[in-house]
Amino acid sequence: MALVPWAQAAPSACVTIAGMKNFTAYLTACITAALFIPLHAQAMPYVQLNQSVLIHIPAKDVPGFKTFIGQTLNTGAADTVQAWSSTPRANRAPVQVEVTPSAAVTTRAAGQCRLLSAKVSQRNSHESWKVWFCQQADGGWKISGLE
Repeated sequence: MALVPWAQAAPSACVTIAGMKNFTAYLTACITAALFIPLHAQAMPYVQLNQSVLIHIPAKDVPGFKTFIGQTLNTGAADTVQAWSSTPRANRAPVQVEVTPSAAVTTRAAGQCRLLSAKVSQRNSHESWKVWFCQQADGGWKISGLE
């Protein structure tokens, strides 16, 4: 497996998938940060966090979304698109998510990691993002870097 040199210095904290109460809020914060600021920059104002499509995932669908991301990281074939959709509601269209995992790479600092490329949409709102997840000792995945 290839070494990813930037991962040696990348921040290791943002989100741990297992056991998180507000996964969507944290993931939204990390994704929004990835879109607007470099890894080494300071935290961005919270006002921009409310603009992400991900905050529209209904609370009852968050566990299913977490499971989808975890399964994609654990068993998703590299370069294969996998889709997920939130439950449609009477007054809102579902949030549509398509993710494409990369092949796993090994870094010195973070161990086994995968890049997830995602397209997130709801009606006319669309977002694209890329997030590095690295596997933890307990088998869970943690956001390790944003592109």
